[in-house]
Amino acid sequence: MAAPRRLNIFLLVAVVQIAFANLSACENDKIISLDLKHLDHHVDSPLHDAHTTFAERIHSAVKRSQARASAFKSIVGAGVTPRGLNFDSTIELSTKATSFQSPVSAAPGGYIMSISIGTPPQTRTAIADTGSDLVWLQCAPCSVCYQQPDPLFDPRQSSTYKKIRYFSSLCGELPQVSYNWGYCTYRYGYGDQSTTQGDFALDTLTLSATDGSTQTVPNFAFGCGKRNQGTFSGTDGLVGLGRGAISFNEQIGSLIGSKFSYCLVDAFSSATETSPLILGDAAESTGNSLNAMIKYTPLIRNPAADTFYYVKLNGILVNNRPVSGIRSSDFTLNVLTGQGGVILDSGTTITQLIQSAYIPLLTKLQSLIQYSQIDSSQIGLDLCYDLSGVASPTFPSVTFQFQGVDLVLPANNLFLQIDDQGTTCLALAGTSDFTIIGNIQQQNHYFLYDVANERVGIAPVDSCSNVRIIDASEGSAKDEL
Repeated sequence: MAAPRRLNIFLLVAVVQIAFANLSACENDKIISLDLKHLDHHVDSPLHDAHTTFAERIHSAVKRSQARASAFKSIVGAGVTPRGLNFDSTIELSTKATSFQSPVSAAPGGYIMSISIGTPPQTRTAIADTGSDLVWLQCAPCSVCYQQPDPLFDPRQSSTYKKIRYFSSLCGELPQVSYNWGYCTYRYGYGDQSTTQGDFALDTLTLSATDGSTQTVPNFAFGCGKRNQGTFSGTDGLVGLGRGAISFNEQIGSLIGSKFSYCLVDAFSSATETSPLILGDAAESTGNSLNAMIKYTPLIRNPAADTFYYVKLNGILVNNRPVSGIRSSDFTLNVLTGQGGVILDSGTTITQLIQSAYIPLLTKLQSLIQYSQIDSSQIGLDLCYDLSGVASPTFPSVTFQFQGVDLVLPANNLFLQIDDQGTTCLALAGTSDFTIIGNIQQQNHYFLYDVANERVGIAPVDSCSNVRIIDASEGSAKDEL
């Protein structure tokens, strides 16, 4: 059906506020925490393979991180993301790139989470992604779907499911839409040319509190994917945790005070360990309860890529001394062109440093480390050592100096023992144009995203698996971590 001329309606904030107006204050006091599970390591992940070695996992992570950085570069280079563009929904999906691509590979190599949508709730497993906005699940009936372990989400089994109208402000927040008998059909592409297409709809989101109770959020907008293709890792969909208006966290922003936090367990953790994703005031009270004081760095907006969490990095220290050749301008975001800057991203595994900073850092570390350097081409990392005969290896300290926060990296946040033979590699890589702080460098640190106040809090912990979630009412408590 031909698409009528789109109206420019900008009422999304009001719509979201109305949707949550009936949530009571006592509901807001509940602690809502979700489990993040590593995509290729946790036993519940569809990609888990008990026979995969750690070296193989790292090699895959290197390739995924490089692909993700390339996708970021592509979308930032394209400039401001258009909204509400029409597409012909009768044309079958192809492997060609669409006019909009989210700046992320569909299989980001990060974490998965559970999400419950519908009445009664249908619980599914989806990729958790801080680099995109849309929340979507594969839906029945499906014309083009990849294989997933769980049943498809079935909107016919939900009494609260309803399609979103084409002329609604929510429909206008999508990059590509099509008029389908008065309703909103979407197409959403990813950096590796994977795509999802289907009905943009509203349904009830169910969140679980730590006391075992549940909390329902009506009129949650998500994509009911009917044509999906690409590398979505066999999961049931994807949960966008970016800064856009239709992301998971922004839609429930009034409920959680636009605050969430996570603490990522380290790469050597058990395959059954999970990382907490905490929503709401408990995220802040938990951060304030840590032994190490949580310190904040400002969030920066990039008009060319408003999904991303940009922060300001001023410099890098090695053994508490500035690295010669690294300038603060290496990390500056040009808000006019969208180029440069530093992005916090849980979906990138290996931190990607801009080359102008990476090369001096690599050179400095090589000059200070006296162990036997070995060929690392098979692993995909630039600096590896043979530590097979070293009982207690030591490495220089490295500090990322964010504005207001020093992120001091312990050895296992910087160097990874790849195999049983003692091969140990620097978990950093170089890239062009910008810097991405990946999840290896974030592990065993508490990250609090206080989006309402445009800041991110960071604090080190001994072990993310031991973090005790603190209710806002007991926020003055202190726990030994």
